[in-house]
Amino acid sequence: MLEIIFSRNSLLALVVSAVLILPAYMPGGKKTVCKGQTLAKDTLPSQAPMPAPGPQKGGLASLYPGDEGIERDPRVLFVDDFETGTVEKIGARWGSISKKENIKLSNDIHASSPGDKSIHISKNGHLYTHTKGVDTIYARFYVKFHRKTGYVHHFVHLVADRTPTPWPKGGAGETPPGDAKFSTGIEPTGQWGKFPAPGIWNFYTYWHEMKTKWGSVFIGKQEPIQPGRWYCVEVMLKANSSPGKADGEQAFWVDGQLYGRFEGFRWRTTDKLKINSFWLLFYNTDQPARHNKDPHPESRVMEVWFDDVVIATEYVGPVHGKPRGGKKKAKSSKSALFTPGLLLSEPGKVVFSQSFEEGAGNFKGGSISDGGVSGSKACAFGPKGVWVWDTYSVPVKDSTTIRLKLKSLCDTGEVTALIWSKKHEDNCRYRIGGLKRGQWRDVEFRAIEARVGWGMKGPSLDRDVLDNIKLIFQGSEKDRVLLDDFEILE
Repeated sequence: MLEIIFSRNSLLALVVSAVLILPAYMPGGKKTVCKGQTLAKDTLPSQAPMPAPGPQKGGLASLYPGDEGIERDPRVLFVDDFETGTVEKIGARWGSISKKENIKLSNDIHASSPGDKSIHISKNGHLYTHTKGVDTIYARFYVKFHRKTGYVHHFVHLVADRTPTPWPKGGAGETPPGDAKFSTGIEPTGQWGKFPAPGIWNFYTYWHEMKTKWGSVFIGKQEPIQPGRWYCVEVMLKANSSPGKADGEQAFWVDGQLYGRFEGFRWRTTDKLKINSFWLLFYNTDQPARHNKDPHPESRVMEVWFDDVVIATEYVGPVHGKPRGGKKKAKSSKSALFTPGLLLSEPGKVVFSQSFEEGAGNFKGGSISDGGVSGSKACAFGPKGVWVWDTYSVPVKDSTTIRLKLKSLCDTGEVTALIWSKKHEDNCRYRIGGLKRGQWRDVEFRAIEARVGWGMKGPSLDRDVLDNIKLIFQGSEKDRVLLDDFEILE
């Protein structure tokens, strides 16, 4: 079959492929674009032998008329129909909310809605949450853009994150390590003005084997999105089955119809990396208007509505039928980060601690000073750093954690933790960031987050031994930072 490949700098080439589409790349642009393939129904991904039909028959939603009770299905990971609670309470159960002043509840609902409300975001805003980690995930949501919408910068994302945090980490222009992170966003694109706002659906994807630092774009069915119309969108992301295999996939459906499926990804280099984060994002800048040569960007109304989010390990499908009792309210889910140990192994016992009350101990490079936490003693050090070596020895696991408190006596530049790796014969680095004068900062990170190289793009301390650490910062020779309550947990 013939496949058409577009690049961001408008290169055009024809390639002949006798197999299902694989990720393709072309140099010269910030993003790489691959045209997707809509598969025949008999080639859709097979379903597990459970009493849930596949995409051809309606998915999990067909088993729960009006989505009533769908949150109780063991294959369902997260549900929110926005029928319960205020915006503040919704943000609290998701775990992270941004620009909540731009977010409100709305009575604008889609025709199949079993409820009374949707959630409305204007200008910029997000909800961000976590599920338990899985190898295959489906996320279904309903969405409508304002009838006067412009072009959108970034939209809804699925993320695999080895060390998830309550907030999204971003990472634009950064190639993620294969054992740490990969992500894909279902987004509208105008394709440099080829399509009217907001454009057509596509994937915007980051993983360790992408060919440019700005990610890759995968185009499916080129059907323009109609502003002012509700759509049911569903995204599937499937990790590769083992680190050495390139059998990962991603696919998306619009109103129950497969619009694009893409295969051949080696998303990860370890099966410890699971898909576990969902980012309901509406992010806008003036950049898309410029790229798409929008003649009247000032007339655009950047608003969007979302509803009936269901995240599961199998295909969900559009809302099917009506609830038996009329309108319904789902029992909304909560972020998996609220369940200790579900996403990350809990840190073990403390194997080393230093409070500096009895002196510096085995720490070198600093001096004991007043002004510690709660009026205690602390260790003051300059930009060349403070360090401890061969005082503890801990095999690095996902749970291995470093905790400490820092207070700068001046405004400092970047503070960095350096950990020498005997395995890699190089320093692994973890960036703590700058410090404001006079403010204590609690610092906690997993040892596996420290990586070789100034850009932290190399291997991590995973399956190494933690037996040293050095803290340095950017500043003048007279600048000082206080260290207190240092701990290593296994």
